[in-house]
Amino acid sequence: MKTLHAIRTSRAMLMAFLLTFSYLFANSQTDSLKVSQPDSTLNKQENEKSKEKGKGWNDEFIVYVGGSLNMLSVSGNKYENHTAPGYMLGGAYKRGKFFYWQVGARYNNAVYSLTDLSKPAATTATDSVFSVRDIGIPITGGINFLSATNRIFALRLFVSAIPSVAIGVGGNDLGIGKDQINTFNLYGQAGLGVNIFFMVLEAGLNYGFMDVFKNDQSKPAQIFVHLGFRF
Repeated sequence: MKTLHAIRTSRAMLMAFLLTFSYLFANSQTDSLKVSQPDSTLNKQENEKSKEKGKGWNDEFIVYVGGSLNMLSVSGNKYENHTAPGYMLGGAYKRGKFFYWQVGARYNNAVYSLTDLSKPAATTATDSVFSVRDIGIPITGGINFLSATNRIFALRLFVSAIPSVAIGVGGNDLGIGKDQINTFNLYGQAGLGVNIFFMVLEAGLNYGFMDVFKNDQSKPAQIFVHLGFRF
């Protein structure tokens, strides 16, 4: 009898223990769900806010290569100017939709063709080309007329200010060296751009507000065409 009573008592205690444990476990699970629910809701709200915050922007990175026709407006009777082809390459970061801004870096190899009028014509018929290599920082503002379809097709009008630093002068037979040109120049630029899917095509004109030569009036001008890719 004592053994049977002990078995029944043990069963009762075990059942009580299991019921108590089950109750505590169920409560802990409910509490954890209650705590985690606000976190998931908060994360969802933060994601929605971040999406809405970036909704008005359209970020792009652009790399390009281009060709140019270069002119040098020289005064006096020392040089005669001719148009000559050059090239450039660069990259930029663009942000905005209808109104946008853009900043980048550009390597420009502007080639100028000059005839030295102080020498006999027979000796200046050829070898009158020299180049100025510079690094510029184009700072651009523009309007994207087709911003709603920007990822497929866009039509842009832009203006830029380009502070630039000359880093070298190409070899030439005119005796023009780096010590004869101004190191700094500021260009104003205007152009038209077309985006077709991932391709970028731009064309325009830029003009230097400072002289290329230190001792002569020599404002540079450049017609350019860029072909690039955006991502």
